[in-house]
Amino acid sequence: MSTDPWQLLPDLSTDEFEALKADIAARGVIVPVVLDASTGAVIDGHHRLRAYEELRTAGVKVAPYPREVRTFVDDEDRMAVALSVNLARRHLTRKQRAELVTQLRGQGWSLRRIGEAVGTSEATIRREIASGDAIELPDRIERKGGGTYPARRPSIVVTSDRDQRRAESALRLLGETAPGKLLDLKAAEARARDAHMAQLRSVHVPERIDGPAYELRLGDLREVWADVADGSVDAIVTDPPYDDAGVPLFEDFARLAVRVLKPGRLAAIYCGHVALPEEMALLEAGGLTYVWHGVNILGGLHSQIRSRMINGNHRSVVLYASGAFTPRKWIHDTFFAEGRGGPESRPLHPWQQAVKPVRHWVRSISEPGELVLDPFVGSGTTAIAAVSEGRRFMGGDLDPACVETTRQRLEGLATQEEDEPA
Repeated sequence: MSTDPWQLLPDLSTDEFEALKADIAARGVIVPVVLDASTGAVIDGHHRLRAYEELRTAGVKVAPYPREVRTFVDDEDRMAVALSVNLARRHLTRKQRAELVTQLRGQGWSLRRIGEAVGTSEATIRREIASGDAIELPDRIERKGGGTYPARRPSIVVTSDRDQRRAESALRLLGETAPGKLLDLKAAEARARDAHMAQLRSVHVPERIDGPAYELRLGDLREVWADVADGSVDAIVTDPPYDDAGVPLFEDFARLAVRVLKPGRLAAIYCGHVALPEEMALLEAGGLTYVWHGVNILGGLHSQIRSRMINGNHRSVVLYASGAFTPRKWIHDTFFAEGRGGPESRPLHPWQQAVKPVRHWVRSISEPGELVLDPFVGSGTTAIAAVSEGRRFMGGDLDPACVETTRQRLEGLATQEEDEPA
């Protein structure tokens, strides 16, 4: 038998494994491999995973295997799941069942407990061990120390390494608050993000945070930047909210930008598709001068505007100047993002942008050592981009969770840089 602690049942015979392998070569992996969200360990699906990897090594084209990332209470829980799902699926010989009972007895399980774990009596489990009949998954699992817990657990089915990491992260963040059912990855991430933001809002966040190359402020953009000197900012790179409540802020932002930007310097502003004409009108009403319209080209489906039946794969980035624009260097108005160009593996904000495109715009409209401002800091993407590009940064937000998230990301960035070899 395998030495893997969660592969409790005997290995498939050579003929059984080759039959499984042939089926996977023809149809792919059908039943998801069950993974532990906290460790990434395989709880169920060892043979499917082995067959998949052998086929790929042999050059057989097989679709990425589905994986169900689950949370578990403890090792007892992991063992109960590994046991129940396999017994429900496999018929064991009398000898194999006897070996399994011996193994579980070695873990402190009595025959009665084995029977209770699969929803039947000790006498029945004895008969089933002898007969080789299948055992069905119970609704609840018996704990070693008494009490029960639901057999159904939070889980997410994915088909790629990247999505597996996203699922593990979401389930770790949700912890005990995760509902005991199969979750959609995006829905789970949204739940995790909301839980994360709610937790941060319970922490005291100072109105001003000073770092080695950055300054963060908590408050309304119409008030919190009042003490910033006129014409003291070299560039602005920002992603304002463009929902119904956020669009009116474009004019307030423009008035701030006109005042604090150095004459002729640029603001690169992410904009929404539907309200783009209104957003641009408000920017000009606030006193900014239109210069150019750039885009981030994103792989795959980026947005779906059902009301207009349009699938979008770009993000608009408009360039505006304070006063007459003063060109300083050539600017590439299109950035082709790798992959989907979407948020990082664990989105920290509903509208979080990818870092690489933002770094492009930071490089395009500023120079190393210059001051970059983002009054809608969100999850801190512009902060990360600016500091990574050697700029000084000022940013703020009305939401304390956003300010705290940005602080944590900047401190994490500093730690990563310290760990990198010179």
